[in-house]
Amino acid sequence: MLGIAAALFMAWAIGANDSAKAVGTAVGSGILGFKNAVTLIGVFTLLGVLVGTSNVSNTVTRLADGIGSGGVFLVLFSAAIAVTLASLWGRPISTSQSIVGALAGASLALGLPMDWGTVGRIVLAWVLSPVASALLAIGIYNVYKPIIRRAKSLATIEVVQKWLVFLAAAYSSFNLGTNELANVIGLSGRIGMGSPGPILALALTLGALTFSRGVMMTVGKHISVLSPTSAFASQFGASLAVTVATLMGLPVSSGQAIVGAIAGLGIYKGEGVNVVVVKDIAAGWVRAPLFAGLLTYVLVGIFTAFSLDF
Repeated sequence: MLGIAAALFMAWAIGANDSAKAVGTAVGSGILGFKNAVTLIGVFTLLGVLVGTSNVSNTVTRLADGIGSGGVFLVLFSAAIAVTLASLWGRPISTSQSIVGALAGASLALGLPMDWGTVGRIVLAWVLSPVASALLAIGIYNVYKPIIRRAKSLATIEVVQKWLVFLAAAYSSFNLGTNELANVIGLSGRIGMGSPGPILALALTLGALTFSRGVMMTVGKHISVLSPTSAFASQFGASLAVTVATLMGLPVSSGQAIVGAIAGLGIYKGEGVNVVVVKDIAAGWVRAPLFAGLLTYVLVGIFTAFSLDF
């Protein structure tokens, strides 16, 4: 039961933090209201869980080799604590990084061999995803902007922009199910949860509804000014980068992708980018896996001292 509770806690924490990155640009640009954004998250995350690939969950499962159900419980619990603290702070961090960091901490505490080759590929993807997202966002903006300028009807422009931003947010929410939530699904089998996708998607939606507003405002309003055109280009570029990583079986951060896309496009357009906020977010990307890993290492050490099964 504790393992299932930890999985639900982790899914809720993803909703509180990662879901804000999926719809933050749509809310920040005024296209979607908060409640409509949460509804979109719930529907398309569930679709991502039901029809997405199992590549990411398989990768995470391999990293958990040798860790028992008790250890998986502590991995999920520690990662969820790290993400929840960041959400309280209103900062988008990487739930994928937190889980991978916690898995590394558990493996080290238990004296298990770590698949450092896979970890290295994942870390490389973390570094490259914000850069790739920025380049994709700039490319999409340069293709999309001239098309909008040639439109003669202002009403048509407004309708097209709203739909494109909506579709980009839906695509990003779908990626939550195929990548971030897939991390939890991959570990849930180790704690006896069969076919946990729908219930975890529901927990994620509750996290978005109850706790995501602060992170959503950071993504949508505090990094750079977002017009509907910029919002679409940033969100779609970030989503494409996450999809590529998902197909490669790499658990990446939608937060890193969207922050990279917004900041990169803002710099390209010569608009103001809040460097203080971006640096603060980037520091959180380092702190989160380290904190989750250290907390897991300590907790596993304490519990094994009492001869509990991990």
